[in-house]
Amino acid sequence: MSGGNALCPVCKKTRNEEVTMIEKHDMLSCPKCKASFWIPLERYIEEWTKNANDLFPLLRPELHMEDLPIPQLFFLYEDCYYTLLIGRFNASIVMMGTLLEAIMKERISLKLGKDFSKAYGACLRLIEQKSLMDSKDIVFLRHFKNEVRNPYTHVDESQLLQGAFVRVWEIPVGKVLSPTEFLKNLKEVTSGKRSPQLMSATNPIVRSIVKREYDRKVAIDLFNQVYDFLIAARAKYLKQEDYDEYNRKLRENSAEDV
Repeated sequence: MSGGNALCPVCKKTRNEEVTMIEKHDMLSCPKCKASFWIPLERYIEEWTKNANDLFPLLRPELHMEDLPIPQLFFLYEDCYYTLLIGRFNASIVMMGTLLEAIMKERISLKLGKDFSKAYGACLRLIEQKSLMDSKDIVFLRHFKNEVRNPYTHVDESQLLQGAFVRVWEIPVGKVLSPTEFLKNLKEVTSGKRSPQLMSATNPIVRSIVKREYDRKVAIDLFNQVYDFLIAARAKYLKQEDYDEYNRKLRENSAEDV
């Protein structure tokens, strides 16, 4: 079943009547028998495909399991990549922070021999204390934590949009909305007769709408930065010899426990 001129299957089967269903939000509803059905996934395909086609050329080349044979990191990379391709920018950015945290934990596990379960900030402090990464990589991780990971994870829209402004047009509606007066005022806006005002993007009235566009603008560059960090970390901090040494020590410890 899809949108458009879909007929109600309940009315057709029970009364042999052809009743056209009404599309509302993500559902089709029958105006006669009140039956409702979710609209199938196909309604999203056009939007997802268009977004993916627009973004694909701007992103780093897709990775495959053979490029990153560390299951946890590869699956988290896919979460970042696929959510970005379908236009879920906020979700993708949040997952980028999770991926970076997982990279740090993998490094800690290899070099210190323990599963570190604490959050991003604690991972970063331990990485720095034990000199487990280069200083420039630590700077990148700290900047991402303060400027991206924390405000996105904790939904701090005001921090993300600090210093940004948007143009708004005030349209008075009065106690009773007059469609004729509203359309007249709207025409003055679209024709340029009514001048805009500047409003801080942190204003609760507009900030979630503004942030949506902000996310789209920053997500591509952030993804490419995290991608580059991931590839470099794999080459510098997650080498095969590191895993060989980790497994050797694990076997030795297991033998001692027997």
